[in-house]
Amino acid sequence: MSNESCDLSGQQLARSNLLKFQRWIAERDAANDWTDYIRGDKLNRSEIAAECSFALSVVRQNPAVKEALDTLENRLRATGVLGSSKAAQNTSDNVPEDATSLAVDRRIMVAKGKAEARVKALEEKNAALWAEVHGLREQLKRYKHLDEHLCRTGRLLHS
Repeated sequence: MSNESCDLSGQQLARSNLLKFQRWIAERDAANDWTDYIRGDKLNRSEIAAECSFALSVVRQNPAVKEALDTLENRLRATGVLGSSKAAQNTSDNVPEDATSLAVDRRIMVAKGKAEARVKALEEKNAALWAEVHGLREQLKRYKHLDEHLCRTGRLLHS
């Protein structure tokens, strides 16, 4: 348990968690990435809890957070972001699955893009290091030649 949660009463902790959830909603509204959090016909509670830095039980047991989440899901249903409830889902079973698969595909593409950028950066660094190694080998070859000449003659070459 964090120090913050130890210093707060139950009511204060509940209010703090509600504020965290409300900030998270504002961030998602600004980013407009709700589809990343859809699972089935509702929002992914475990992901919400993880991003808000509170336990999953908060989403299930804190009345204020539960009410805010229900309100949020109703708003998202009304705007068409979130698939409709179970009754309406029977008429179009693919809508929530399509939204979920689109969110998964989007995450995969973002991860793939990050991986490709990392690979490209590593390849560029590798090429730079190989060029440096080549230059140092040439320099070593030159110094070996000078060292051999100095050992044979006792004199340095003038370059």
